[in-house]
Amino acid sequence: MWLNYLKIAWRNLRKQKVFAFVNMIGMSVALCAALLLSLTAYQQWSYDNFHENRDHIYQVYEEEYKANRIAKSMSVPDPLADVLRKEVAGVKYVTRVSNDNLPVRYGNNHYYFDIQMVDNDYLKMFTFPFVKGDPQNALQQLNQVVLTEKTAASLFRNEDPVGKTIEVNLQGKWRPFIVSGVAAALPDNSSISFEMLTRFENIPMYAELKNRWNESGYPVFMQLEPNVTTAAFDRQIKPLVHKYFAENIAELKKNGGVPDKNGELLVLKTISLNDFHLTPGNTYYSGLNQFYPWLMLILAFMITAIACINFINLSVARSFTRSNEVGLRKALGAQDKQLIFQFWSEAFLLCCFAFVISILLTCILLPHYNRIFRHRLTLGLFQHGWLLLSIVVGFFTITLLAGGYPAWKVSRLNIISVLKGKQNFSSSNGMQRSLIVVQFVVAIVLISCTVIIGQQLKFVQSAPLGFNSTQVISIPVDNAPVTAVTAMRSKLLMESEVTGVTAGQFNLGLGKDGSSGRWMRSFDYKGHSVGTQCIEVDYDYASTLDLKMVAGRDFSRDFGADTTCVVINELMAKQLGEADPIGSLIEMDDRRPLRVIGVVKNYHYESLHKKIEPLTISLAKPVDLSYIFVKVNTANPAVTIKKIEGMWKTLNPLSENAPSFLDENTDRLYRQEKRFSKIFINGAVLAVLISCMGLFAIAVLVMAQRKKEIGIRKVLGASVGSIVMLLAKDFLRLVIIAVIIATPAAWYFMQRWLKGFEFHVNIHWWVFAMTGAIALIIAFLTVSMQTVKAALANPIKSLNRD
Repeated sequence: MWLNYLKIAWRNLRKQKVFAFVNMIGMSVALCAALLLSLTAYQQWSYDNFHENRDHIYQVYEEEYKANRIAKSMSVPDPLADVLRKEVAGVKYVTRVSNDNLPVRYGNNHYYFDIQMVDNDYLKMFTFPFVKGDPQNALQQLNQVVLTEKTAASLFRNEDPVGKTIEVNLQGKWRPFIVSGVAAALPDNSSISFEMLTRFENIPMYAELKNRWNESGYPVFMQLEPNVTTAAFDRQIKPLVHKYFAENIAELKKNGGVPDKNGELLVLKTISLNDFHLTPGNTYYSGLNQFYPWLMLILAFMITAIACINFINLSVARSFTRSNEVGLRKALGAQDKQLIFQFWSEAFLLCCFAFVISILLTCILLPHYNRIFRHRLTLGLFQHGWLLLSIVVGFFTITLLAGGYPAWKVSRLNIISVLKGKQNFSSSNGMQRSLIVVQFVVAIVLISCTVIIGQQLKFVQSAPLGFNSTQVISIPVDNAPVTAVTAMRSKLLMESEVTGVTAGQFNLGLGKDGSSGRWMRSFDYKGHSVGTQCIEVDYDYASTLDLKMVAGRDFSRDFGADTTCVVINELMAKQLGEADPIGSLIEMDDRRPLRVIGVVKNYHYESLHKKIEPLTISLAKPVDLSYIFVKVNTANPAVTIKKIEGMWKTLNPLSENAPSFLDENTDRLYRQEKRFSKIFINGAVLAVLISCMGLFAIAVLVMAQRKKEIGIRKVLGASVGSIVMLLAKDFLRLVIIAVIIATPAAWYFMQRWLKGFEFHVNIHWWVFAMTGAIALIIAFLTVSMQTVKAALANPIKSLNRD
């Protein structure tokens, strides 16, 4: 019986090629988009799930409750690691982590690798499969290193790396290390990435930091015993915080700190490994906004829902032409359930074809999707049982929704009315029109969001940042020796297009090396607490970046004492509370006081997501400079940056990160927003196209129902234009209703999104007016394709009874 239904369905589809083609294309495109978006969401949620102990691994971080804010630090004092091991029951493993990009050599092979310096417990906590060596003993000795397969292949080619000696450049000196193991390639869904591992004791200044409680150096991770909860850990750590952080707590209390609800001024908190990837800025391995995978699923649902609505409307419109068939079959004794199965089998067959096409489209488009949206999806994700089951269940649900309602509707036709030619589909109009409104609500929301996101991106790219971003090139030093940096400065100043050279400890924006940073310091100034961001720079920093001095002067080589001086921004000057801050002495640590010699105008040294904070600028030691900044005046920026890159390669052959203009760096700070924008644009285009197909289906149905009315109006002298407007106004009314519903929804979502920026555009009414106008124009053009055809039809044929 079921096979017969499918055979009949196949014959009917072959007779209705246009209907089948339009429905199949709309559904296959929507299913392809839904598959890609769902795969993305699944991968984002699957991050780090390969670690066997993931449910028991946490990062420990610190929160201080100051007078006017909560200061969060993801780094903690180094000696805390030993305290956790020895004094907290239930802590199984502890590791500190430091990342650095360092030069490595083996024979004639020289490379820069991302080296992670960790404690011996690291490979006991995290599950990284080895292809060579034993992970439990791979970091027993201080001179041992673990390589990834790719790193080993780069250094050793076809040699067995285990037991071989390589050299790592630490603080300008080559030190030998023995390869103790090779880790398999890291999974694509790993928050943690590295190319080499070695012991944490190899970091610079380890001997000084290991007993220093007043300085937060590096992040600390721990693994709890399976029977120990975070609540039990919190109870144990509280008295230890009072014991070891007593000085910090006393200073917070002295400076007017406001305790939390438990009366604490300083607390240690934890965040689970399961939350690393979707907790932006909250962990050492910070990732995406946690809303991102949900956004993928919401868009997948919206696009699929629009396709289902379109399928339903087309099916109902087509059913109108088959009413005589339905009436005849019912007269011959066909039962309602048989008609339902027949029409549903046609929908099922059509959906199967669409599903197969969507799978092929997914395979073809996957590389392009990964490139555009910066994902790393692979077809291997289809191997996961739960994902396959979800796809199959989702497909059958879609088939039931898309094919079930039209089949049920057709089976309910009154046999007498059908055979008399008096069938009336008006009772279904309410449902169909509601579905059209839903389609356009989704489309209008997506279009509105796309416009507002585009406005914000344009704003952040054109907003004045307070420094010269268009003419300054940033060159990552890549651990080059000080002599190379000095030589580069000399060579640059000899170039005619170079108008200034300086250097800094941190980059501005996000360079091609993926690095950016700042550090926060607090100290007591004349009886009140002062907090400031700190950066260390070279001479000519302000002049090269075109920072505006509002008082005092910049650092100068003519003043040898400037090594003990600082330049501050306006907010820092305001925080000091001095009418004239020039000459003020501040003590940030136990070293000698620093004298303020200048005040620079506030500038955006971080993204527009954050407000400008007090800033203190000091002179750096040459060895601490990580970026060279070059101000150029050139008519051909591409040629100039290529030339400068070649000069740097000559002096530092091991450099691996290319120079970039600062406007490129600042632009990279908003990669996630750009990703959202692309997703919304593509989603909006799909939603509009599929919605227009649904609107077209309704127009076909209505024109068929009102064919005789149109003929009579033409005989009575109605013009083509008046008939078109008469027929189109009902559809335009639906779109207007959709605009009214979609506008507050889009405003709410975008208002929430813009709160993530300290500096953002305002949402203007004309955005929604423009979006509504676009929707009305698109709807009118879509409907006009049928209304004009109906208005131009010969009234004699329209009035002739079929």
